Amino acid sequence: MSHIPPYTIQDFGPSDLMTSEAEGVRRVKVSSEDFILAISKGVVPGHRIQYIHSYAPAIGTTEEFIWPLNGQYTFNDTPSNLYLTSSDAGDTGFVFIRWIDGNYDEQQGVYQLNGQTPVLIGVGLRVNQSFTAGVSQTLGNIYVSNALTHSSGVPTQATTVMMYEQKTQTRSMALYTVPRGHTAFGLSGYFSSPKNRDNDFFWNVRSPLGLLPPINTNVVSVYQTTTEIDFKFTSIPEETDAWFTAKTETGTGRVSIRIPAIIVDNNYL
Repeated sequence: MSHIPPYTIQDFGPSDLMTSEAEGVRRVKVSSEDFILAISKGVVPGHRIQYIHSYAPAIGTTEEFIWPLNGQYTFNDTPSNLYLTSSDAGDTGFVFIRWIDGNYDEQQGVYQLNGQTPVLIGVGLRVNQSFTAGVSQTLGNIYVSNALTHSSGVPTQATTVMMYEQKTQTRSMALYTVPRGHTAFGLSGYFSSPKNRDNDFFWNVRSPLGLLPPINTNVVSVYQTTTEIDFKFTSIPEETDAWFTAKTETGTGRVSIRIPAIIVDNNYL
């Protein structure tokens, strides 16, 4: 009687969540663990979760970008020097910044503030993620700009690429630019309107390289509540800007938004 060795999981394929170890042919397989949880843990190659969150303190009857500065975000499609500053002269701590260079490739680093004096971080287009990299909060609001237009460390709104307020310590902008060689997939979105306020939220996309025409569509109308929208099966191609705006019919009020998305290296699609 011949001896039959015991089976191992490797006999049935790789022990991770994908069906092949080769780039370009990896697909999701059945797993006892939730796939989104596995991505959040960082154990699925080529996949990560990106949280896009922001608020605007005074959205009115004119449609505006959702960020603390109010008004619209100015898109600059020419690679420019990106400068990091604080509104407080005493800030010398560190800030993590993940940014998009002129080729739409992702760059990232930890950069030290020099108070209100601009610090060059590189040549690029957008900032997708930023937060204070330390246990101590910054003393002021933090900015990245694409020109030296500062007054006491604060750039003009038209040159502001990224910002967050001292109380949040993390990027507050309802905008994401999909890096070259990647695709963004929506998961869900949380949209909030304050008491006695009714706000319309709009989904916007644009591709400076002509991959998509500029698109503006209404996502949801929210009255004094928080509403979750299912964004599953929504995909955004590489080198595309996606952002959210809002407006109301009368008066002004605060709105907030939180969007988790999956960013996938196209080699793993």
